[in-house]
Amino acid sequence: MVQLQNGKLAKPKGNYSFITKDAKSIYKWITKLKMRNGYASNIAGCVNIDKGSMHGMKSHDCHVFMKCLLPITFRSLPKFVWNAIAKIVNF
Repeated sequence: MVQLQNGKLAKPKGNYSFITKDAKSIYKWITKLKMRNGYASNIAGCVNIDKGSMHGMKSHDCHVFMKCLLPITFRSLPKFVWNAIAKIVNF
């Protein structure tokens, strides 16, 4: 815990969390993805960069995102966080 100037206590942000700039760069990367025809619907159309959200994905699109694309984005995390996630996945 860190004490702020006004006397309140605050938790510092986890070093595994993205700052807004990093999150927006990931959303921009997703909007530029090209999938082969019939593999996944338009995942880029499900991204709203301004709001910082993804919505409207079908179940197969979620599967493709979690299985193929999310590990790529996790690589930008610090190595100790990535190793912890990999150990959980392998469990």
